[in-house]
Amino acid sequence: MSVPCIDFHAHILPAVDHGSFSLLETIQQIHLIRQANVDTVVATPHFYPNAISTDVFLHRVDQAASRVLESGIDLPQIALGAEILYCEKLEQMDSLEQLCIRGTNVLLLELPLDHWNSSLFYSVEALCKRYTVVLAHIDRYVRHQKNDLQILMDLGALAQVNGYAFSSYFTRKRMRMFWTDERIVALGSDLHRINEKAYELFKEAPSRLGSTYNDIMQRSQNLLKHAEFLK
Repeated sequence: MSVPCIDFHAHILPAVDHGSFSLLETIQQIHLIRQANVDTVVATPHFYPNAISTDVFLHRVDQAASRVLESGIDLPQIALGAEILYCEKLEQMDSLEQLCIRGTNVLLLELPLDHWNSSLFYSVEALCKRYTVVLAHIDRYVRHQKNDLQILMDLGALAQVNGYAFSSYFTRKRMRMFWTDERIVALGSDLHRINEKAYELFKEAPSRLGSTYNDIMQRSQNLLKHAEFLK
């Protein structure tokens, strides 16, 4: 049985973050996505809790989404979410549920590159009791924090991997222990700007992962079962 191709992590909304600076750039990004035969993409603009309010952020997202729809271009299914940067006591933030992928309780969480302290583990555990927490691009952390990643996943977190994890022998080797882990639930391009290389690497996933690719896409599809799409 064929499964849809889902890009779970892409920065394609115009003028919301540094992923796309204009509608024209977004249209070019969409062309890359369509050429890669992606069926569904989750738009995940960066949300920095200490820099912007939820209301302002969501207003920008809605405005950007309207501009994309009004452009008339041929779109894949687009779900709206956010890539939420961890900050201390994030679990206490009001309106956090509004930053989940719309229609779901799936929350995409970006971890810092360092300073993984006890507060972070406490926050992730608390968040996992309320949301389906997906850790963004865990391939960034496997070199130095592999054991800590395992702890976070044991606390209930799921994980997403970026396409560029397949481009390096050393990254593939470090990630090997994760590929058969059912808690790897999504692949993403992490597309910023007009990055053709990001999609070339994303398209390598089926050949690199074999049947595991289908398993991961099925998990993504399950997470998005009740998602609200622009199209």
